[in-house]
Amino acid sequence: MRAIAAITVAAAGAILVWADVGFAQGARTTLPDVNVTAPVPGTKWFSPMLGNMRVEEDKWPQIPCEGSRILSGPAGKCQDGPMVMSAMSYLGASNVPNAYGDCTIRHQLISIDVGRFAVEANVLVFDPDKVTADPSNTWCMVWSGYDDVPEDFKDMNQVTRRGVDWRNFVPGSGQSGAQSTIEFADGRRACVAVERLGPPWHGGFVWVLHATICQTGTVPIAPADIDTALSVVHISVYDPVGNLRPPPG
Repeated sequence: MRAIAAITVAAAGAILVWADVGFAQGARTTLPDVNVTAPVPGTKWFSPMLGNMRVEEDKWPQIPCEGSRILSGPAGKCQDGPMVMSAMSYLGASNVPNAYGDCTIRHQLISIDVGRFAVEANVLVFDPDKVTADPSNTWCMVWSGYDDVPEDFKDMNQVTRRGVDWRNFVPGSGQSGAQSTIEFADGRRACVAVERLGPPWHGGFVWVLHATICQTGTVPIAPADIDTALSVVHISVYDPVGNLRPPPG
């Protein structure tokens, strides 16, 4: 996973023509069951994001899960990564950050045991309906950050960096609701790396989730196991920081 340090004028022009897709969101989103879809031939992933999106657990501070944007019912360990932003929200005016309004993208992580599964999941998420004194977040959006799939899965987190025997890559379509998976081994544990793409927003997404799921033993993890392991993980879209809009509900 590589942070994009700059963006070309041509790429910025391409972003400007992305579709504006509306999204009605709630305070907390439960990860949906997602059907794996076939890849789109000839597509290349592009990540117009600024900032360090690499998950580095040893550098991320631990935070209370109650205030995290990714949380679960069972107790887990939550961590807060550096904030990032979309390139278009920065490039609206010459060298003026947030030229198109607030773009606060949080990158947070939870590590949790769910039954026989050990789950580590991180989310890039922003609140598309956040109301501030600045203009609305017109060009804020989240993208995968993976532009060399499936190789980028090997740097997803500390678990995948120990991974061996990578196999059975199943790519998604790159569209909202899609899922991509790849199996690997962490020592004697059978594992799978997962990417899920959230609701659409301005050609990108409201959130993107990456996760590793491992179990004791070498039995492969089935698609139903992925849904079971991630069923307790929830994403809070509402941003409480500096938001003039009260929480939904």
